[in-house]
Amino acid sequence: MNAQTDNDNRFNSSRMLLWSAFSLLLVAAASGDLWLEEIWSLGFALDSTSATDVFCQFRHDNNHVLNTLYLYLVRGTDDFLVFRTLSVLSGIVSLWLLTNIAARWGKAQSILVLILAGSSYPLLLYFSEARGYAPAICMGLIAFIALEKFHATAAKRYLAAFWLASCAGIIAHTTFLLVTISLLIASFSAKISRNDNQAASPVQRLAPHLPVIGFFAWWYNFYLINIEFNGGPTVSGNQLLGQTAAFLLGFSDTAPGQLFSAIILVLLTAFGLRRLYQAEGNWQTFTGLLVLAPVFMLIASQSSFLHFRSFVICFPFFYLLLAFLTGDCWYRYPKLRIPVILLLASMMIGHWQRNFSLLTNGRGNYTAAVAIMLAETGNQPFLVGSDHDFRNPTLLHYYAMRHQAAARLQYVQTRDWHERAPEWFIGHSMNPVAKPALTRNLEGIGEFTLVGNWSSAPVSGFHYYLYRRQQ
Repeated sequence: MNAQTDNDNRFNSSRMLLWSAFSLLLVAAASGDLWLEEIWSLGFALDSTSATDVFCQFRHDNNHVLNTLYLYLVRGTDDFLVFRTLSVLSGIVSLWLLTNIAARWGKAQSILVLILAGSSYPLLLYFSEARGYAPAICMGLIAFIALEKFHATAAKRYLAAFWLASCAGIIAHTTFLLVTISLLIASFSAKISRNDNQAASPVQRLAPHLPVIGFFAWWYNFYLINIEFNGGPTVSGNQLLGQTAAFLLGFSDTAPGQLFSAIILVLLTAFGLRRLYQAEGNWQTFTGLLVLAPVFMLIASQSSFLHFRSFVICFPFFYLLLAFLTGDCWYRYPKLRIPVILLLASMMIGHWQRNFSLLTNGRGNYTAAVAIMLAETGNQPFLVGSDHDFRNPTLLHYYAMRHQAAARLQYVQTRDWHERAPEWFIGHSMNPVAKPALTRNLEGIGEFTLVGNWSSAPVSGFHYYLYRRQQ
């Protein structure tokens, strides 16, 4: 008895220490400059005259309503960490929920899923970014737990929690529909019993979901039906699968890396779902979230509107499945232990390479670029041009405003360069440039010399290159 108690205490202490460490990691990742998408969302909040404007005035795919509503409430602050607090808290809660979900399979699985999810670069990125993905993930996990407990106990408090989490998740981000569809599929296919131990009818299985379906129908007609999509580069379904798999597993995002990642992802998912089915686990929900719902989204959506982050709400459930599969293989198939160790080690190395980039570079350093231009021009107005007439002026004007110098920094659209020649030029890229050009010649304007350059973590943020025109 004492040995068991000591073992439980060590497990609880280890889990608490790991959870605390990863929670601090989220806070650290939330430092640094806001990048374009966050500033865009903050702009919706700043332009709102009331909370209702968040719902009614900005029907745009970058308006993640729950997050924008939070930004509206804290719009008076000037602290980047405060802007990201909702996401950070959602991430911290999500990690705790994950380790508790995995505890049903064993202590090792509970610890492993905490390590997998806590080290995952995509989750670290979106758990520390002022957007709607983190709240949606958190609400998805709460809805999953609440519905399971409702089916097990028929307690109305769990049903109410499921409804509230689902409605909040839908408002947080539209991709919460993946969770809604998956839980609906699971309810219909699972063997649910009533208190009298008789199998529940299809109507009884559907009933808990009706308010959620009704709320989504209302939300679609009220908000989503006229939403404006920002779009992006067109990608094929195969490219999207490869990119999603590469970031999910922490592997290379090159074409060969994406192909390898996709193969590994398909094998792990298929084998994991099979073992979960054989173990009589909740394979229905995992099949819905990792297979059926994503396929439905691919069919129903245009690929130009999709990015791997469109499926990030499913990532925690994959890490749960992988933790289960790892524990299962470790004891049932000892010959697979070395391949399992190599797989997990490769994932950790890949994720932590990106994690270190996020911790050191953040999502770019636009403050530094603006500070240099302000310092080098005294108190005089100055003209700035760039290689993108939406992204860069949005960033530059925001950081100039934070320096109380919005009137001094005057952005010149490319079409107007010959009338108002820029003194400064900003180059940017999503991918790093090994050797930035030391000079750039803008035809008819002059030659510009590199003054400074700043790196960014992958996916969220821009690599920035600041040039000044030679006199």
